[in-house]
Amino acid sequence: MLYSSLLFFAVACTDIEDSSSRRLQKQFRLVADSEKYSSLPETRTQVGGVGSDGMLAVEWSPNDRIGVFGESSVNMLFTGTNTVPAGQTSFEGTMVQGDLPVYAYYPYSEGVADLHSIPVEIPAEQVYSGVESIAEYDIKAASEISPEADGSYRIRFRQMASLVRFVIDLTEVSYLEAGERLQDVAIHQTGTSVPMTGAFSYDLSALDGGLQVGDYSMDGITIYLESMPPVDRTVEAYAVVAPGQHKGNEWCCVFTTDRHVVTFYTTALCDFEAGKYYTVPINVSVLENNDAQVEELPAEETEETANCYIVTETGEHDFLAIVIGNGQDGILDGAGFHTSSAVIAPQSAGLLWSDVRDFISGVTLSEDGRVHYTVNSLSGNAVIAVYSGPDMTGDILWSWHIWGTGGELPSDEVITNRVGAEFIMMDRTLGAHSATSVYATLYQWGRKDPFPNSKTYFVNGEEVDILDEFPVYQSSGTLEEGVRNPGAFIRYGTENDWLAERHDELWGDAYNSTSFNDAAAGQGWAYGKTIYDPCPVGYRVSGSYAWTGFVNKSSSLYAERTSNIEFVKFDNGYYFKRNESDTEGTFYPMVGSRGCYGGVNGGINDDGTYLAGHNAGYWKSNPARETSGEGRAYMMEIGVYTAPSSSASNPSNRVRASYVSERRYAFGVRCERIPTK
Repeated sequence: MLYSSLLFFAVACTDIEDSSSRRLQKQFRLVADSEKYSSLPETRTQVGGVGSDGMLAVEWSPNDRIGVFGESSVNMLFTGTNTVPAGQTSFEGTMVQGDLPVYAYYPYSEGVADLHSIPVEIPAEQVYSGVESIAEYDIKAASEISPEADGSYRIRFRQMASLVRFVIDLTEVSYLEAGERLQDVAIHQTGTSVPMTGAFSYDLSALDGGLQVGDYSMDGITIYLESMPPVDRTVEAYAVVAPGQHKGNEWCCVFTTDRHVVTFYTTALCDFEAGKYYTVPINVSVLENNDAQVEELPAEETEETANCYIVTETGEHDFLAIVIGNGQDGILDGAGFHTSSAVIAPQSAGLLWSDVRDFISGVTLSEDGRVHYTVNSLSGNAVIAVYSGPDMTGDILWSWHIWGTGGELPSDEVITNRVGAEFIMMDRTLGAHSATSVYATLYQWGRKDPFPNSKTYFVNGEEVDILDEFPVYQSSGTLEEGVRNPGAFIRYGTENDWLAERHDELWGDAYNSTSFNDAAAGQGWAYGKTIYDPCPVGYRVSGSYAWTGFVNKSSSLYAERTSNIEFVKFDNGYYFKRNESDTEGTFYPMVGSRGCYGGVNGGINDDGTYLAGHNAGYWKSNPARETSGEGRAYMMEIGVYTAPSSSASNPSNRVRASYVSERRYAFGVRCERIPTK
């Protein structure tokens, strides 16, 4: 428990009541009552909320697992049966015949054989992705197991660790900049070293002895914030630490953003006790009253690169143009990419097109390898290219999408799929002029280069009609031709793909055969973000499982009636429900589509509404298996919308949350937040 010194850095020590009771029936069905403390994520307990009494509630997460010992039963696995977080749940498992439960512990660990030495590891680096993730580090044990009148057994668990609750409010810190994102928070001792993280063990038969230090220990903790929240929001995050005597010890507290490192020192005001949580506030008063020191990170350490840059203000802007995509990390070994190096040496730069007249101007390349340009309006899209020769001559070496989002940074929102997995998604379609705009950009699968979905766009200052025509490059089917021709559709003969050779890893994913109804349908991407990914820094093309909750048919992800679509309303697109209780929805506009034969648009009207009678598509990062047809990838298809009658939904409505289409077509893209390491 994190107690800190000085008047304005008071840390609250609060009991975490752990009334978690489990009942083991003769059939070995364990029932766990609600707890209060703080539990953690994944198949483990999770924090429910802070009650009026200051107690921190804990719930059982789906598929939580505990280990049970008896006189002759050793480490028997019992699994929770709840499908949603619950204050009470049942655990099912088996024990040696005739044996009774004596001890229990959580979380279950395979291979544990000695009840007198239950191994525990509390990582010095913990990732916080939400309250449910705390369970990954939670530690509980029980030696109080008593029979009930109904033949069951009641087990009372006790918390073996302590919980730190960070409450971070940086909204009034003047030296932090708009758009800055919080990466991590760390606390380390500078005086007496008391183990806080590392390897520990405990004796189930002597729980009062607490955690015993194992092979190694560390005197601090760092918590990484997976969503990298912006500094203009108040953030709560939890970390698990070992109990210990910290009162009076000096602490060094550090938090890091993508642009600054802030350090201050304080003194722990109390010891850490098992079963208690400690609130640590970090705000402008704490920083001022503890003489916080601010370090601005060097540009080379802070600048992340991508193929898309968001602009929210008019005026001068620039980006690094000697690194392609997201840099060397975006080149996958053995994937057959067009280059093995993320470094280029451009000699000039220029504007290829924009979908709004005079959206940007003044594109130049400076000697230090940066492209400079002027933004003249808040909404729009443009593509800037760099060349191997002077004055826009030679080959195009790379190109970037400049995206004006209407004067505001896109927000993150959490959507829940049909198996309860959560995904942090951008609140708008890539290239959208605003959060509710139908105008956006379209992409051939696996390419980084955007195409407008409007009827006209602007080339060399001239308005060009593209309703029926868009430049098409007749390719021999190589990745390099795609890079050299960012302003054109790529067509390879009459094939489904725009490439002659199949490349499945272009957007960093692989075919995944996991059922959409399986609990594993939220496990993430196969590889990292690639140099061909079209999303801005911190995001990548959405994976295969995020949208499965938009359709409520248990047998498939194909809805033909609005009664099978989870949405709030339709207004130039569906406002799909982000979760069961959502009453606002997340907007997926009818962005239309384009084909590689003339780039025909599926549609937008002159007034910015969708063209009735046409559908829309959204790519996923996953390639389709070969049996689905060569040159195909997964996408979500949104069909023609017809308002349902008063008696029934119209079967002409269609949403296919998981479908396959030819990679040569251009559909919309939705970007998903990349978890931080």
